[in-house]
Amino acid sequence: MLAVMFGVFAALCWSIHDLIARGMSARVGAFRMAALVIISGGLLLSVYVIYDGKIWQASREGLISGLLLGLAYGFGVGGLFKAFSLGPISLVGPLTAGYPVLAVLWGVVNGLEPTPVQWACVLATLVGAVIVARSGTEDGGINAVEPGKMPTLLLFSMIAVLGYSTSIVLGQQAAVAVGEIEATWLSRATALITIFPFLLAEAKHEPLTRRQWIGIFVMGGLDVLGVIAVNASGHLPGKEFAGIGISAYGAIAVILAMIFLKEKVSAGQWFGLTLIVGGVAVMSISNS
Repeated sequence: MLAVMFGVFAALCWSIHDLIARGMSARVGAFRMAALVIISGGLLLSVYVIYDGKIWQASREGLISGLLLGLAYGFGVGGLFKAFSLGPISLVGPLTAGYPVLAVLWGVVNGLEPTPVQWACVLATLVGAVIVARSGTEDGGINAVEPGKMPTLLLFSMIAVLGYSTSIVLGQQAAVAVGEIEATWLSRATALITIFPFLLAEAKHEPLTRRQWIGIFVMGGLDVLGVIAVNASGHLPGKEFAGIGISAYGAIAVILAMIFLKEKVSAGQWFGLTLIVGGVAVMSISNS
């Protein structure tokens, strides 16, 4: 149960993070914002990591695992921010919320044996994400995307899904090898390298305002808290099921967007959200 709750905590952090990102990505630039969030999160962690000093005694394998985590995570965050610049949270959130299921499937390949109830929870979560994505209202779903932009949004959503799902597996392995905070700190550098080519191709934007800088650092803090929580679940039994907790992200993100950004949620989306929340809740109980 604890691993699932770590995932839910990460989902809450990233939902608030994405609420801020949706409001800023078009004006700041998706990849510039992703880069600044990665840098700000690294700066916030640097004080602890340098003071604690464990990173200097880390093994070569631990250092490499943390750096590999960053490569995958860079694709995840870059793809997500680009998708947010093209469509609303009520569409992008659910489209990308099913990525933790891939981490569970990776666990199955490596010997994890979910019960029938747990498989049902995985299925409910995935189906719920699909329903929410396909049931948007005129101004809150597929119809809110500019004509011709949907294929690009789907491409970058897929990049985000593959990047984030890989980062779950690598992050949990890195946490055991070098520590969850240290692994998160190491990942910042290689994540930045991953998105750098996309950053160069992005159109130039105006200098950031004070309010935007505050938003960047708030997102950076929320981002590293979410990553640390997921990485820390690597120490726990049933660590693969942390991914199911993360899937609550889609439900939380849509509800926050409805409250703060006034994005409308259709009856079909509410049904999908119910499946996601139900799958996560039952998984928490069955995994205890």
